[in-house]
Amino acid sequence: MERLPSQDDARPSRPLGRDELARDWAAKISRTAYVPLSAAKLTEELHELLNVVAEALVGEPDVASWVGTRLVEMHCVGAESLRESVEVLARFVVQEKADARQAALVIGALSAAYTAAIQAFVLEQQESISQALLRANRAVQLDLQASEERFEDIFAHSSTGIAIVDLDGELTRANEALCAILRRDDVAGMTLTDLIAPADLPLINDALAGLRYGRMRRVEERPRLIDRDGEHFRVLLAATVQKDAEDNPRHYVVMIDDDSQLTLLGGRLQYQSLHDALTGLPNRQYLTTRLESLLHSDIEHGVALYHLDLDAFAVITDGLGREIGDKVLKLVAERLSSVFSAEKAMVARLEGDEFAVLVENGIDTPDVDTTIRMIEHELAEPVYFGEHGVAVSASIGVLPRLHPGDHPAEVLRASDMTLRRAKRVGRRQWGLHDATQDKREQEDLALAAVMPGAWESGEIEVVFNPVMKLDGTARVCVEAELNWRHRDAGLIQHEKCVSMAEHTGLMLPLGEWMLRTAAETACQYDEMLAVCLTESMANSPDLVRDVRRVLADTGLQAGRLLLGFPVHVLASEDSEAADNLDLLADMGIHIGARDFQGSTAEIELVRSLGVAAVRVKGRCQKPDELVSHVLSDLVVFVHEAGGIVVVDSIEDAEQRDWWGELGADAGVGPVFCVEPTTEWPDEG
Repeated sequence: MERLPSQDDARPSRPLGRDELARDWAAKISRTAYVPLSAAKLTEELHELLNVVAEALVGEPDVASWVGTRLVEMHCVGAESLRESVEVLARFVVQEKADARQAALVIGALSAAYTAAIQAFVLEQQESISQALLRANRAVQLDLQASEERFEDIFAHSSTGIAIVDLDGELTRANEALCAILRRDDVAGMTLTDLIAPADLPLINDALAGLRYGRMRRVEERPRLIDRDGEHFRVLLAATVQKDAEDNPRHYVVMIDDDSQLTLLGGRLQYQSLHDALTGLPNRQYLTTRLESLLHSDIEHGVALYHLDLDAFAVITDGLGREIGDKVLKLVAERLSSVFSAEKAMVARLEGDEFAVLVENGIDTPDVDTTIRMIEHELAEPVYFGEHGVAVSASIGVLPRLHPGDHPAEVLRASDMTLRRAKRVGRRQWGLHDATQDKREQEDLALAAVMPGAWESGEIEVVFNPVMKLDGTARVCVEAELNWRHRDAGLIQHEKCVSMAEHTGLMLPLGEWMLRTAAETACQYDEMLAVCLTESMANSPDLVRDVRRVLADTGLQAGRLLLGFPVHVLASEDSEAADNLDLLADMGIHIGARDFQGSTAEIELVRSLGVAAVRVKGRCQKPDELVSHVLSDLVVFVHEAGGIVVVDSIEDAEQRDWWGELGADAGVGPVFCVEPTTEWPDEG
């Protein structure tokens, strides 16, 4: 089916949000370091880096290494630059809905490249100093006094530690920067043996020997040094050899930079990338990594996963504000940690108001029912913020025993589906994982996901089903429905088609197409066309406009169209369905009420709206005398309101007969038509 052009086609192909994210990144970077670029140019550069990260999230993680290197090239090298960058990229990873493991690899590759580039940046400075020293020594023969002044200036004011070391390893001179790095008042007379950790000393001695005997011109290593308290810390060490006029080695020039702060920052960044900033709990990436580890280990009593979603959390944030909402999330984190404090468990915040608990079961671990009661009891205890006492409840999906070898993504998907099934029952509900039901729902979701392609390729078609009078004397109207002839699943009938389309948001364009296609066929005949609207169609602000266009384009008269509205949607105070109904009725279109249950509110609606037909659900068994009396009175009421009663569906002649005895007017179902067809049904 050819797709009509829309406003979406005119939008940029670049993913939404990256411009704003790049501006935010630029603002944060500018506060941490001097970047020799204009704000606009910096934003443009960072936007390109976001694009590279996006490619890495779906491709090779090592692609992100270029981002870390580029940040250093742009001089984003302040003490806080990398931390601010990782925080921005963490938000971007969540926005892109990347795979947790892939996201961790991308952040790791970026951070590693950044660290390597910083080291290269420092070493480049060291090289510059070294070259200055070499030039100064060579210039001594031409201008000894001037060269000594230049050397002394570099030696005294450099932030890099510099030492002159004789060929036996004794420090003959050292600047103040080196004393500060070594945390010593004076290092004159000390040897490299005194300052370098014993485990790293052979490496440095071999490197210096290579300089002395001409095997290398420069060495760079990362040994551990010993401070005055005996503590070890890692540094960047670069060394060159100085020669005399006869080209014989005289001494070594050793330059040292303390990168312990960079190491600490790297550790801090790693922590932040694996933990939730608000609650301090492990995040989804950390949980996934831990889950993968446990799924490949042998734990005697198994591993359980609890997946929680706070009920109506928006009531707190919308009613009391986001600040109170954040405090509640912190409280939930503390209380969940308290519940599982005696267990070997990881409590994690996944996102928003979702939490997960991964428990390594032991011999004394409480059963699921007891654990759920403990969670509910802890969360139900109110906490006061000023005058406001707030408590929450949670819906919980439980996987009581994970299977070794399962994939973490599959486990989390199963826990999410289990949680959603529990939430469908109501608030403060919990449920156990059901593999059979899980598979069935997954199959349905898979069908729903590919439904747009099936529609485009013509697998979905409009079919017609006759609505017959129960006595079989005449046809009331012909109803348009959807059928999907799936190559694997077979025939998927109307109710399931519209349910899946409603679930994915496809129903509005699909419904308009169904109405248009049915109208094009119906205008060739004299009978009434009926179309049942779904909830989204009935509430659509474009419904009246779409119906007008269909009637105008096809030539179908308004008086030959009947639209069925779901009764519960009409009863909703904040829906647009009632306004749509009034406008359509004014156009001369007949109105029906479907899914009618016979409640007092529905009866009042039928009376006030003046519907032409009321559609009730069929029954598999004949009702008893009391129910028959109630149904009979309901039919009488509809008749007095000016409408007819249509039964959906009638399976056999016996059902048709006792519905006829109750006074119903018409019906639809296998007793009248075994299978709807794409052609308008013959009147016979």
